[in-house]
Amino acid sequence: MNQTTSRFILIIALLMLFPALAMAQEEEEEEDQRGGYEDLLFKEVEVENPVYYPVLSVGTGIFNYIGEMSNDMEGIGTLPPLRINVYHFLDSKQNFRVNLFGMAANVNGSFHDIPESDVLSSKYEGITNFQTEILALGLNFEYGFGHFYQERPKFRPFIALGGEMLIFNPRSDYLKNDQPYNWDDQVTLRDYNYDYNLRNANVFDLSSYSQNTPALTLDIGFDFALSSRVSIRISNGFHYTFSDLLDGIPYKDGDGNVVGNKQPDMLNFTYFTIGWDPFSESETKTMERMFADISEDFDYTVIADTDRDGITDLHDDCPEQGTMIDSTTGCPLDSDGDGVPDFKDQQANTPSGAIVNEKGVELSEQEVIDKLNYNMVAVNRQDAYMIPVSTGWSSHYRSDQKGELTIPEKFKPIDDDGDGEISYDELLNAIDRFFNGESDFNANDIYQLNDFFFAQ
Repeated sequence: MNQTTSRFILIIALLMLFPALAMAQEEEEEEDQRGGYEDLLFKEVEVENPVYYPVLSVGTGIFNYIGEMSNDMEGIGTLPPLRINVYHFLDSKQNFRVNLFGMAANVNGSFHDIPESDVLSSKYEGITNFQTEILALGLNFEYGFGHFYQERPKFRPFIALGGEMLIFNPRSDYLKNDQPYNWDDQVTLRDYNYDYNLRNANVFDLSSYSQNTPALTLDIGFDFALSSRVSIRISNGFHYTFSDLLDGIPYKDGDGNVVGNKQPDMLNFTYFTIGWDPFSESETKTMERMFADISEDFDYTVIADTDRDGITDLHDDCPEQGTMIDSTTGCPLDSDGDGVPDFKDQQANTPSGAIVNEKGVELSEQEVIDKLNYNMVAVNRQDAYMIPVSTGWSSHYRSDQKGELTIPEKFKPIDDDGDGEISYDELLNAIDRFFNGESDFNANDIYQLNDFFFAQ
């Protein structure tokens, strides 16, 4: 497996990660939105025998080597460790599962304490470091300790036992056939280009040995459930191989001389994976009841929904308007923000800041003045405080008040004669400046000015 291939696999793994996390967040949001009458008429029940499908999980971690040399971290950047796992539950309680897994990584080692020159040359044939690509395919059986819990927890330990087949190809940067090795200056001769194949070169006079070895695996760790379908696993896997040649150094050479130690080479992999199960049947399902059994002292305000828009009155900003609602506020939609809801609006895209009539249609300056004149003629002065300029304008904050009022600070510049009141001519001048773009007022300010004029 080359560097390009490994990067491609990691990119695919990341592309799987994002929808998995998005699904976990969506499930949490759905749970948060439940409440009100849904708690009474809808009930979550456990599915007796849910159907499970194989689940894919991917991740990475840190490989450690145990053998004749000391473990090295060099080379991990060229081939990041990768673990791909496909698992399937063996029982409905998800206590047992089987895992089919594959791994790929670079393993490095070297003599951190270089032996004496004569020992290095005679015993180790000048080999001071190695690198090998590890490919593995295995199968294990896992127990999740579910019998110790009434309900499966979000944080759950596990243990898994199994076996695998390892493929390895140890190489060194030792250039024995190309140039003499300077034992006194050996560090400067190491170029970390691992192109010297220890198996093909038959460095230790061994007949061609196998590049495959079986191994036993023991994985211990825990799963953390982000949702019912997305989980994170953190684990440590110990791999006991049946070969002493992962690093290219045997226990004995071809002449029977002891070179390395008698213990087989071993691997340890600490890893992190994320699993996403988009296809299996849910463990619970929502059952709708025909009726709910409630007590006599039940508080009906909890589930009251006057306008039947699906938002309870306790959370509904407009509890009596249920047509084309905003799902967050329960109020009618007003796409253009002109104060007239969409189901009444005859001008769907009113310009921002425009003054509109009761049908949501923009009014010209003359139409505003005409309506104002109409109200002035048709209504007695003592009743005028109740009448806005247009029936499409709703009173804002002063049109329901009587008596003497102080001019708000922002309207004081309109009082040209400084008599403490807004006159009809001063109101018209303000409206005129608004339409001519000579005013800092917006449409809402004009509404409030109108209200104040009739309220004073």
